[in-house]
Amino acid sequence: MSDLGVYGINALLYDALTTEGFNKVTFGTNSEVDLSDQSIYPYAHLTLTSNKQTSQINTFTYGINILDLVDDNSNNPRESLNELSLISNVEDVFHDLSFKWNRAWQSIKKNVNDIVELPDEITLEPGYSVAQNRLAGYTISIEITIPNSGIC
Repeated sequence: MSDLGVYGINALLYDALTTEGFNKVTFGTNSEVDLSDQSIYPYAHLTLTSNKQTSQINTFTYGINILDLVDDNSNNPRESLNELSLISNVEDVFHDLSFKWNRAWQSIKKNVNDIVELPDEITLEPGYSVAQNRLAGYTISIEITIPNSGIC
């Protein structure tokens, strides 16, 4: 990552998430995103939640939401449907998003140099939304620490 700071971190996250099949990745406020547009899913939204600085390091904390559509399975011809998946594909959404995030995170870890500190463990917190579409996904909080070069 040649440009450390918000620009470089955003580019790194964007590249990894789009490579793993997220149709839209946004930064900042998602109030300008048409969440009813079904073509944007799976969707990732990045929010810079804090920047902790010392004379030696900058620690950027990001909140990342990854979401996908929940579909009705009532007409699904799959023979493998069980009681848990009769109503919707929410299991599929959580499963797929978990794997997409994991592959994206592994890619990020491979593409940063030794001076960037990334957490070994990340918690994905599941959530649901029914505001404009039926959505399920995860909220992820990560800290990325870089040397303080004076350029953020």
